[in-house]
Amino acid sequence: MFSRAEKKQLNTLFFQRFTRHMSSHKSVGGGGNRWEAYRTGVKGVYFRMLTLPNVGLAIDIQHRDEEIRRLIFDQFVELGRLLAAEWGEEATFKENTSYDSGEAISRISIHLENVSFFDQNHWPEIMNWYEEKLLGLDRFWETVGDIVKELAR
Repeated sequence: MFSRAEKKQLNTLFFQRFTRHMSSHKSVGGGGNRWEAYRTGVKGVYFRMLTLPNVGLAIDIQHRDEEIRRLIFDQFVELGRLLAAEWGEEATFKENTSYDSGEAISRISIHLENVSFFDQNHWPEIMNWYEEKLLGLDRFWETVGDIVKELAR
């Protein structure tokens, strides 16, 4: 097991390398220059790079208004085939889940199996997977972002 300080150090090192890895890509969906902190432009909708317990990518809908959160989630469900086409795989849709803190969210996610974020030997595979999936998510957001933005108003 790693100490908290060791996990933080590995996390920092990974994301420094990942930033360099992604430096040649520009967002078409408006997410900005930082792929690990993609800006959706929609309050309460976040794209998350997951590292624990599994490596994954998630769309978290954290809108405080439950009705709006449900409406946005339902729109993502309707757009699920388009998202799957960009990701090259079907996502898991969870309308009602929560963070460890207890905050209610809806989550759409995919995961990379059989890798460990804390094994540096897996990093090339993880970086390539994140690259492919983030670029697909960016193309998806370029196509549908305005639809979701209108729902959140």
